Amino acid sequence: MLILFFILVNYSSNGMAWTGYTHEWICNKANLSNLDCTNADNPTIQSEHPDINFRYHHCASDLFDCDARTHADKFLAINTQESRGFAAHLYADSMVPVHWYSFDYNTCHKIFEDKVEEKLRKAESIKYDLFGSSIDFSKWNISMQCSTKIGKNYTDVTLYVDNMYMDTVAKYVADQMHSNYVKEEVNVYDLTKVVYVLVAIIIMVFILFIYFGMKNRKNNSNKRKKVR
Repeated sequence: MLILFFILVNYSSNGMAWTGYTHEWICNKANLSNLDCTNADNPTIQSEHPDINFRYHHCASDLFDCDARTHADKFLAINTQESRGFAAHLYADSMVPVHWYSFDYNTCHKIFEDKVEEKLRKAESIKYDLFGSSIDFSKWNISMQCSTKIGKNYTDVTLYVDNMYMDTVAKYVADQMHSNYVKEEVNVYDLTKVVYVLVAIIIMVFILFIYFGMKNRKNNSNKRKKVR
């Protein structure tokens, strides 16, 4: 039992893909929210389905016939609710940049995937325009350099993901699963007109303040003259 536990821990520390939240985000975007897209990372489920083992979640060099994609095809063909969840998970895993090379889990792999989840949680589909400039809360990116062994040599690889790439991942999963992906529209608010209106109101209030101030001063002056 201790040996089995060690093996499971060792595999999990080197094989976890997108976080559970990210997998759910991808499946929701791919119109697959009816599936459990996180089950494939469950060690108990993996013990019952050897073909869903962590080593099959990788897609070396992003090849079209890598382990993640071929096993996803296999589970999709079985066409049960559970197997479709496995397939969606593996298709998503094949699009994880840290699954294209061999990276250290704690110093690269996990950090990268956690950053993606953090960005997805904070991103909003809102964009504000102001005098020709934009503040777009839907846009974000992550860039990291990690060391990997290619052949006999170690080299640094730049990992890059942004909001548009994650939309591509969701669309890819939807296409493979024969589902309908609908891109979420960004709500654009033009604040320029609002600023103009606010400035006009402030100017109007200022003018009225001066007008009534001068009027009161004049009235007070007239009252003093009458008293004298």
